[in-house]
Amino acid sequence: MRAYMGTPVALALASFATAAHAECVPSFVAGGNSVALTPAGSFEDGQLNERFLVRLRNDGDTICELRLAVGRDIAASDPNFPKFELFGPNGAVAIGDADGARSSARSAVDIVIPTGGETSIPYDVRMKLGWGFESGSYGQALEFFLLPRSGQAELGVQRTQLSLNIPAVARIRFAGAGNARGSASVEMGTLSPNAPSTSPPFAIRVLSTAGYQMDLQSENLGALRRIDGPEVIPYRMTVSGRAMNLRSGGDRIQVARHTGSTGNVHPVSVVVDPDPTFHAGNYRDRITVTVTPM
Repeated sequence: MRAYMGTPVALALASFATAAHAECVPSFVAGGNSVALTPAGSFEDGQLNERFLVRLRNDGDTICELRLAVGRDIAASDPNFPKFELFGPNGAVAIGDADGARSSARSAVDIVIPTGGETSIPYDVRMKLGWGFESGSYGQALEFFLLPRSGQAELGVQRTQLSLNIPAVARIRFAGAGNARGSASVEMGTLSPNAPSTSPPFAIRVLSTAGYQMDLQSENLGALRRIDGPEVIPYRMTVSGRAMNLRSGGDRIQVARHTGSTGNVHPVSVVVDPDPTFHAGNYRDRITVTVTPM
């Protein structure tokens, strides 16, 4: 009988621990933005500036280094929305259509979101608003996209609605009339006893964001009254070629549309017919002009 001696064999079991894959998990905070754009009521400044923030968070366990792009949703935007500029952290941002924004470097900014934290990216809307715009409500839909630094894989999207309300506002300016204590004045000079006397050229300029009505009211019912006596001298007034009936106190002109940027000019003429029986003296009337947007 033979005996065999075996060589011992040792089995070594190795265990490997697999580390969890670190990743960036970005998202928009609050789900959406609504930005109200409010122009100055006087429209004299002509500049509108409004800032809003796009808030982002990172629920992952590594820093997010991404791109934030913005474009316009043309189908959901008002085609009459006034021209505007958008400025981000790096300056002016190109606003094209939403699809093109995903690949346009001029529509995007590089961002960093810390691990488990949030960041806010400021944007400024700048718009030149003044006379010439029509009153009403206007909307513009922007879409912000979270994208990797390279590539166009969409990691998140948020809509921001710009809402602009232009109020109905109207203002009056006088051209060719002198100013005395804040009121426009027109001097007829010495009235002729033989020929009609006509006022020097002057006009009413109206600036309005809506159609408007212009009311003219005469203190002396369409007549010049002697300052130190009861005598009156009737006169005729035309505005934009239309005769005004001031004998009942006042008359009105209505314009259906808003004005352009330089306003509507309404030439005014005052004529006094000759009458040798007029009593010498100084005469005057006060016309109150009121413009109301409709």
